[in-house]
Amino acid sequence: MKIYFGGFGTDAGGWYFDGKKFHRVPGWNPEQLKELQHAVAALREIGQIKTAGVAEHLAAALHEVVSKELRSHVKGEGEMVVFI
Repeated sequence: MKIYFGGFGTDAGGWYFDGKKFHRVPGWNPEQLKELQHAVAALREIGQIKTAGVAEHLAAALHEVVSKELRSHVKGEGEMVVFI
């Protein structure tokens, strides 16, 4: 289990503790962060679409983009859980 401290998802960076030592998490590029914020906001809105199959198709594509962006920034092993 990792415990994150500080500015996760900001341009300020932060730290995480893996049970043995602290590791630095670099800050985000402001444009990169803005792009991710738009993608996450779109995922929230997609959840309101009631037409069969449409929300699932769009969410799958955006989920891939958001996951890739988060994984490229937050290094580590194991699964990552993100609450939107």
